[in-house]
Amino acid sequence: MSRALNDLDPRFRPLAVEAIAQIVEHGIAVMIISTGRTAAEQAIAVATGHSWVKHSKHQDGLAIDLCPFETYHLHGADGADKLQWKEDDPAWQMIGKIGEALGLRWGGRWAQKDLGHLEYVE
Repeated sequence: MSRALNDLDPRFRPLAVEAIAQIVEHGIAVMIISTGRTAAEQAIAVATGHSWVKHSKHQDGLAIDLCPFETYHLHGADGADKLQWKEDDPAWQMIGKIGEALGLRWGGRWAQKDLGHLEYVE
């Protein structure tokens, strides 16, 4: 699994960089959890409950997963255990607000929430 911004699709990369910059400007240090994934890595993400779809936009370089550093530090380096995330933490809402203002889709709006997920909308 990649954390490299260079693994993002050229259409999405500048938006992801801008989202990170604005999030940091709002005082929220973030970790990049995931950018690109192979099909095998996506299958593992589904098997471990970190994803719920067979084909992810991560496989196309059109998604990024971010995590506030405090949450990442508290709950681990394995993608930050999503079961421990506090959905009412204002940091998640700011991540979503900034992403959506840039025209991105935020996983925090989904029935099965993915609070740190931002993806390109085609």
